Amino acid sequence: MKPSNETVRRFLRWLWANLLTATGFLWWAKRQLRMSGAVIALTLHRVLVEDDFLKTNSLPGIVVRESTFRELVAHLADSYEPVSLSSASPGRASGRIRIVFTFDDGWVDNYKVAFPIARQHCVPVTIFICPGLMDQESPFWPERVVGLMKATRPSVTSMEIEAEIERLKFCTDEERAQQIERLLQEVRTRAIPIEASGVDSTFSWAAAGEMADAGIDFGSHTQTHQILTKILADRALREIRESKNGLESKFNKSCETFAYPNGTWSAGTRRLLAEEGFSLAFTTERGAWTESSDPLAIPRCNVAEDDLVGPKGRFSPLMFEYTVLWKAWRATKVKSNRTAQPAHDPAATAA
Repeated sequence: MKPSNETVRRFLRWLWANLLTATGFLWWAKRQLRMSGAVIALTLHRVLVEDDFLKTNSLPGIVVRESTFRELVAHLADSYEPVSLSSASPGRASGRIRIVFTFDDGWVDNYKVAFPIARQHCVPVTIFICPGLMDQESPFWPERVVGLMKATRPSVTSMEIEAEIERLKFCTDEERAQQIERLLQEVRTRAIPIEASGVDSTFSWAAAGEMADAGIDFGSHTQTHQILTKILADRALREIRESKNGLESKFNKSCETFAYPNGTWSAGTRRLLAEEGFSLAFTTERGAWTESSDPLAIPRCNVAEDDLVGPKGRFSPLMFEYTVLWKAWRATKVKSNRTAQPAHDPAATAA
């Protein structure tokens, strides 16, 4: 049987990662990260048991299997230094690379699956949540769209689904709602049965309280997961302020950490966060968190199942080092080189 494109891609990446190891380049990158005191902030979303992994309408780029996550956490707890946001301290050289675990959105599996594993290994975790979307079934529109597309077009491909989700990200709320309504109308017209599975739900405030009591930290992800650069400034301010106030009221402590929905930010949204008293804010731009990083635009490394497994589909420490550490080091180095280049001076050229 001919191997799938995914299998071939995994094998080629595994070969490349082995070459980087054999030549010493990967070792050098890890050493540079460690000696510079860089912190690697991981972005995770969902950790699913096998049955839910097969049922979910979330895109592959935000899901990790429970078995893979369990091995990842055990490996990082043993070979790296997992730290909380408050003790990350980029710029301080360390014997081991420091790792920060962050989760976005507040999915129910964070509570049911990821939380017990993290607690077992004493790994600090921060979860960025949307107070206006707590304890709901499919509160985020991508899962609703994916579910409707699969129902109305059983032969739809993953590439078609991802292309449609990417397109809708940058539509207005009204345009997106119209597309969802068109899909819903088709479901009604054709009497297609759709049952809520509960897989794509967010956790409750009670679950959040239990996790907080066990040491899990919570940060803001806006009130209803709006991409701040796509809405008016006054609405963006409400999204930020209502989320912050809601979290501070629920947990009776200051909320000073934030994660930009979709990782999208601008000078304007950064200014709003600074004015509202946030001290740390995270993007999804790949890179290492260094001493020179803007504290309100800290890079993170997104982690999904395909980033963590080798050709046989099992967790691979080598693939973690390649897809996370190597790529973070490369992205940070490229950004540093760009920053170091002197600006062009027309007067100097004329002289």
